[in-house]
Amino acid sequence: MSTSTTVLTGLTPEVADSEVETGLIAGLTAADSLSASRLDNLSLVHQARITQLTRTVNSLIAEYGADAKQVVTAQAAVTATQAIVARLLVVKQQTAETAPVVSSTGWAVWGHVYDSTSQPLSGYCVFLTDAQKNYQSAYGFQFTDSTGAFAINYAGPAAAPATGAAQSTGAAQETGAAPAPPTPPTVYLAITNAKAQLVSEGAKPLPLIIGSALYVDTTLAAGEPVLGDLPAEIKRVAQPDQAAK
Repeated sequence: MSTSTTVLTGLTPEVADSEVETGLIAGLTAADSLSASRLDNLSLVHQARITQLTRTVNSLIAEYGADAKQVVTAQAAVTATQAIVARLLVVKQQTAETAPVVSSTGWAVWGHVYDSTSQPLSGYCVFLTDAQKNYQSAYGFQFTDSTGAFAINYAGPAAAPATGAAQSTGAAQETGAAPAPPTPPTVYLAITNAKAQLVSEGAKPLPLIIGSALYVDTTLAAGEPVLGDLPAEIKRVAQPDQAAK
């Protein structure tokens, strides 16, 4: 996810300041330490800038026409600042969220799904796959809520019943053997839209840690290119009417 800012200087087209843009992106990336009030203040500042830049756009159109280079540059500044405001709202939401409680033998994946303009997407299905893109049904699936949030919380494997020599606790104590810690699976995040069309496939496995919750935000590409369909196993549970067709 990226944001940019453009500073309008007079009526000249050379208005982009890459250093300011880079600094802002770095600041938003490390925004966990920002308070909600500071985020609100930043949002108000940029909203005021949008109002000012919009007035400038209208003045330039009146003077030079809608296709003039100055107008295109000024409109780009408006668009960039709107993207910053949207990103600030996303960061504020992230800082207000609480991670799910995870069992000592399990793990969780939680986060949000956004469109290309940082707006939350509701009713999108989030699930996990293996390297061959096969749905991993053992971990279930989740639909995003009105804020684009989801959480897949896996409690861990059920304890297998002891058999044979393993039933003797005394033998285990004598050897000092400890049960092997569970190993997190190699899984990828996949997302389908409200039409059950696959619109996102993770390129890298999730860095899961036993006993921890991994936060993941996904911003979908503009236009949401379709990559496939919702797995049949999920359809049978979540969309039985469609699965029967």
